[in-house]
Amino acid sequence: MQDPSRPATGYPAPPYPHPNGAQPPPTATAYPYAAAPPPYPQPQYYNPNYPPPRSYASRSFFRAFFATMICLAVIFGVILIVTWLVLRPSLPHFTLHTVSLTNLSTTSQSLSATWHLAFLVRNGNKKMTITYNALRSFVFYRATDVANSQLAPFKQDTKSETTLNATLVAASSYLGPSLINNLNAERADNSVLFDVQIVASTSFRSGSWRFRTRFLKVLCQKVPVSVSSNSSAGELVGGDRECQVWT
Repeated sequence: MQDPSRPATGYPAPPYPHPNGAQPPPTATAYPYAAAPPPYPQPQYYNPNYPPPRSYASRSFFRAFFATMICLAVIFGVILIVTWLVLRPSLPHFTLHTVSLTNLSTTSQSLSATWHLAFLVRNGNKKMTITYNALRSFVFYRATDVANSQLAPFKQDTKSETTLNATLVAASSYLGPSLINNLNAERADNSVLFDVQIVASTSFRSGSWRFRTRFLKVLCQKVPVSVSSNSSAGELVGGDRECQVWT
């Protein structure tokens, strides 16, 4: 027979009062161990706040664009070279035809004189015309500029020859005692050497083709003029003088 003072088996024991009326301590609650992470990576979800990666089509467009520009530049360069070889532009020929010196006088340091020059300009190109702009002529004595003058622009047709006239005046141009002594010594020998120069901006054209503008330089060195100490006038000695032409 079961003892009536003990609780029946299968039922929880009734709570017993804690001394001094305090609450019993809470019983510990058992928690399961933390679960191990899965052996595979977590899935990545699309975030609409991030911009999409640049498409391959845009990179292909820029590559094709630059390749096209390079090809066009190469083709244009080949066309220019072929055109240049076909037309074969050449520089004009300058010949100093006549020189007339008048009113020559000197002081201890300066020179005064007037030069009348005539050039024969020949365009030997068969397919290209030449336009001369901003022409200017100079007279030098031993690398010193003593006179210069602006000339009128003109145009030359293919296979043509033009006479270019220039008048230059020196009004008390300073040379210095040393150069004046040299000039007077040359006059004593009845011949004075001058240098004549022309500069011009030129352009070559063949139909609709126009090549870049060139700065043309013409130089006639050591041009002899017959003038004596007792004379103030003189002429070119020895006939026509070929001039150097370059750009």
